[in-house]
Amino acid sequence: MRNPVEFALLCSLVLLPGLLSCHGDHEHGHDEAEEPADPRPDIAVTLYQNGLELFMEHPAFVVGQESALIAHFTDTSPSEGYQWVTTGKVTATLRYADGPTESFVANELLRNGIFKPIVVPTRPGAAVLSLLLEGHAAAGEVLVEGVQVHADTASAVAAAPEEEGGEATVGYLKESQWKTVYATELAGPRPLRDGLPATGELGAVAGQEGELVAPFAGRVVTSGRVPHLGMTVRRGELLGEVLPIGGDRAAAEFALQRADAELQVAQSQATRAESLHPAVVSDRELEAAQAALAVATAQVRSATRRLAAWSGDANAGGGFELRSPVAGTVTWSSVVPGQVVDAGQPLVRVVNAERLWLEARVSEQDAARAAQATGAMFTVAGVDEPLVLDASADARLVAVGAAIDPTTRTLPVLFEFANPGWLKPGMYVKATVFVGEASPVLAVPSSAVVDDSGFRTVYVMEGGESFFKRRVTLGPTDSGYVAVLSGVSQGERVVHRGAYEIKLSTASGAIPEHGHQH
Repeated sequence: MRNPVEFALLCSLVLLPGLLSCHGDHEHGHDEAEEPADPRPDIAVTLYQNGLELFMEHPAFVVGQESALIAHFTDTSPSEGYQWVTTGKVTATLRYADGPTESFVANELLRNGIFKPIVVPTRPGAAVLSLLLEGHAAAGEVLVEGVQVHADTASAVAAAPEEEGGEATVGYLKESQWKTVYATELAGPRPLRDGLPATGELGAVAGQEGELVAPFAGRVVTSGRVPHLGMTVRRGELLGEVLPIGGDRAAAEFALQRADAELQVAQSQATRAESLHPAVVSDRELEAAQAALAVATAQVRSATRRLAAWSGDANAGGGFELRSPVAGTVTWSSVVPGQVVDAGQPLVRVVNAERLWLEARVSEQDAARAAQATGAMFTVAGVDEPLVLDASADARLVAVGAAIDPTTRTLPVLFEFANPGWLKPGMYVKATVFVGEASPVLAVPSSAVVDDSGFRTVYVMEGGESFFKRRVTLGPTDSGYVAVLSGVSQGERVVHRGAYEIKLSTASGAIPEHGHQH
């Protein structure tokens, strides 16, 4: 059994770490209590200048106190969507109204897209804050006007504006924006034309397509290139021949043998008649012998051509030439050298697609307005960018239909235009037929509008990471823009790339509405 002194010493050794730990925790907690939260109001700035978007958060500037600028830089110049800045340095400069300047540098990124220069002002007063980005992929200067450096914390707190209740916002952090295709645009006046919705189809211009068919049963022969899909041909170019055939090969060989025999007899009789004329053979008998020789000769030629058709000899003559009706491209061909075809069988189709026709079909209820058609625009499957047909696009209105289609109850409106090169005859399109002249209206990109439970909705930027969700009333659509009759004001910035991603993120709750971990 341990004596009392040993027992007391053992207990003290066991308890000592815990006592020390408790003492340390107490001191740590005491230190935290002595470090109150920064009372300075937070400042948030969102600016678009010189091809850059700056979203920045920082505590109000106070003389002698550090203000960490959490500066998110986005390159807005790429046409495919905004990109975060991945290289460079940022110089933050306070330019006081009375002349002096103070500069603070962040030589590297805090992480992709974010710089963190530390500003420590030395004097109070009004200033302009300049943030100069120097990088390989993106560079430029953003000026923040109306900056105030306060003499002390109390004056900074007193100058903070009162929070006002208002329109609710949804959050979408920069880190999430940068991982998607994202871009914004200002809502503003644009000249738009009223339009009629239509469906349609692209086709070749009248007289610029043709199909070659076999005029009779025969054998196909070619002397040069065999017509094939995609082959470019000239107008009148020989694509092959169809040589007539009848019966079978044995019959053709027999017919030639019989024609040869009859020719030999006719030649003998004609020679004899000539030698006996006029002593024994009269003029009439000589003429009859010569006529019989001519017929026999013709029969041999015909029999020779029929046999040549079976052998595929185009040089024998007597065939039908397959010549391209237009200069263009072969879009379909069934020509196989030596193939036997039936009368009326399609062989080659050639289309000139340098210019095309759009046949837009508007609803019967819009037929009266279609008479004032001034142009059109359309999209095809897989391509979001619309193609506008007007005088500037070398396009013209060809005709407005004179009757309603009894099956579809639509009216055709026909336009001709220059093919940009990638459109194909036969494509189905979604079209708008413009009526009347353009007039300026408040508009946003059509891509900014998303469907939200049956309501047309846009996301209007409140700040770099917060957005108003607005239901809108829309007007006509023209050239990728849509008129906004209500829901958005001029000068507000709407998300036109990435709006659907914001909708999904707020619906799922996957993206927090506010806050960073810097």
